[in-house]
Amino acid sequence: MNIIMILMIVLRNIAHNKFRTVISIAGVFIAVISAILLGSIGNGLLVTGEKTLDASTMQIWLTGKTIDLQSQYLGGNEGKITESHSLSKDLVENENIEWASPVLTEIVYAYKEGDEPKAIFGLGLEGTGGPMVSLLKGIGLTSDSHFNNGLYNGPWKREVMVDARAAKILDIDVGDTINIGKTLTEAQNQKFSIVGITNSLSSFTSGPMIVFYLSELQELTGNNYYDSVNLVMIRIKDASKVDQISKEIGSKYPEYTVSTNRNLIKKIARQNSTVLASAFSIVLLAVVMGTLLVINIMLLSLNERKYEIGILKVLGFSRWSIFKIAGLEVFLICLTGGILAVYLSIPISEILNDLVYKMVGFNGLVIIDRSFLYFGMGIAIIMGLVTSFLAVMRIDGINTAELLRGT
Repeated sequence: MNIIMILMIVLRNIAHNKFRTVISIAGVFIAVISAILLGSIGNGLLVTGEKTLDASTMQIWLTGKTIDLQSQYLGGNEGKITESHSLSKDLVENENIEWASPVLTEIVYAYKEGDEPKAIFGLGLEGTGGPMVSLLKGIGLTSDSHFNNGLYNGPWKREVMVDARAAKILDIDVGDTINIGKTLTEAQNQKFSIVGITNSLSSFTSGPMIVFYLSELQELTGNNYYDSVNLVMIRIKDASKVDQISKEIGSKYPEYTVSTNRNLIKKIARQNSTVLASAFSIVLLAVVMGTLLVINIMLLSLNERKYEIGILKVLGFSRWSIFKIAGLEVFLICLTGGILAVYLSIPISEILNDLVYKMVGFNGLVIIDRSFLYFGMGIAIIMGLVTSFLAVMRIDGINTAELLRGT
């Protein structure tokens, strides 16, 4: 039997039961697209994270030994750095360090008078925040007058900046006044003016953000007693010396953890290993379920067509020709599902990127690499080969004589 006749029979079989064909292709599609998107999201997190940290112009990050970076960015209280202002001054005495800035992150309640209070990510910076902060609107923060050499008795400026997400969720703009506090009760008596809007620091959290003077956020949240912060960001003069300087800082301050940009990304990945493992398990389950779906549908189809297969054998069709018909049919179905997944992965990734950006402000979270597309097609091919093998085994087990005798 020539290849053209085989293809005609295969295409007829595929078109014979359109519903089963569509379901089989959908099973392969879901398995392949899940694998591609998982790899692309992981790749996007690493690439976007590194770009974000590089764009901050910071090369070294100092955190507490017991810090959990996930809780750190949620305003956790563990692993704080104490006497942070003195530590920052001590760091910049190193001739290789250009700038060091303590940063505090806490969750606060904020609302415009008459509106519902919202839990908002609060970030405290020393002074203006330096070159990290660029404005979309209004003016920036100036000097932090409340700290007053650690006495925390200087005048409050009660000025804050917000990012675009906070401006939207709180329905505020430059010049508006909002209530802010660590608790809802405290927020009733604490009013702050919006002086600027900036998205420069938005990548450090998935939620809306309010940027404070460091000392004011410290006192607002009870971190002023030990001059506590979550981390200290460090910029060095020569980026090529980052490993050397980080080792020096680690030796001088063994009570803290010193991380470079790449170390920080790896640490975040490790601390989210449970989430990553869960995502991998879901993709693995999708691949297994997709394969089982195709196998079950194919075996059901072969069972319905066993008399047809028996007749083909009686008419003189070779076993190998029948094997090729069944195997090619399954393989084409799997290949079609894989090609559709690869072809649609790019527009789907763009849609996901738009949704993520609108929801949490992260841009370019899903970055598809060519290797992920090859990997996805590899999954589809393996699914096709496995299913084809089982289909051939099922056909080989059909006893033509007994089958025709029973008709």
